[in-house]
Amino acid sequence: MDILKLALVQFPRSNTDLEKNICQMQVYLTQIAPNTDIILMPEDWLGPNVIGLEQYQEIVEILFQGLKNKGCLLVSGAQYVQHQGRIYSRGMFWGGDVAAPVYFEKHFPSQAIGERGYVTPGSLLPIVEHRGVTVGAVVCVDLMYPEIARNLALRGALLILNPANIPAARMPLWHSVGITRACENTVFVAMANNTHTSYPDGREVRGESFVAFPDGCTFLTCGQEPGVFYFEIDLFRVKRTRQRWPYLEDVKRKQNEYLKGGGNACFKKSTNPNP
Repeated sequence: MDILKLALVQFPRSNTDLEKNICQMQVYLTQIAPNTDIILMPEDWLGPNVIGLEQYQEIVEILFQGLKNKGCLLVSGAQYVQHQGRIYSRGMFWGGDVAAPVYFEKHFPSQAIGERGYVTPGSLLPIVEHRGVTVGAVVCVDLMYPEIARNLALRGALLILNPANIPAARMPLWHSVGITRACENTVFVAMANNTHTSYPDGREVRGESFVAFPDGCTFLTCGQEPGVFYFEIDLFRVKRTRQRWPYLEDVKRKQNEYLKGGGNACFKKSTNPNP
């Protein structure tokens, strides 16, 4: 498929009312256009509390059953879930060309907001195939770690999704990071944020979800209002950009050189006194 229709849900989250959040998300998802290929929800749209993994799965399944197009890939954001005595920030790919739910996790819980005191670092970083396109997901602050997005791109991801919950004061930085990850990997990066809500410390979250294009020439944002926002992902832009910017091929070639050199080629000292 050359063009994907992507829907970003910019969600007016309640910090305290789980049922209200579920009902509101149902309203948004049942209204999504039937020709949509991928839906991205934000991180912690259910609220900041921890819920059981089974409950989370049940909620996402209910949402999926309400979609007009069951062939759509639903990316459930990420939520604090309890599983086998531990707490993870975990999301899932559901539906579309994915035969069974596929989980992804936050690898580096945020130190700034205290997640490291109770959230277990994740290890799941899958890629999935949908409509012939490879897709990956990076949860919230993990976008700050370029190695994670690069890992997905080297494994073939053309679209990297970033479900997040970022305060308004940090969104200019997040926009810059999104553009950088898109250009350095020559992929599309799409971020979905909550809006009309806040952090426990009072910092406001006001949307500004976005899609960054691989060539750095196009950057589209959703503003601050809640709702569903649609974008066309033209995958030819990836091919055209990579003809000009062979960054991934350069990295692959260097990796092969390092492996042939015993893995230490990048650490060898130069014998040239004037390198």
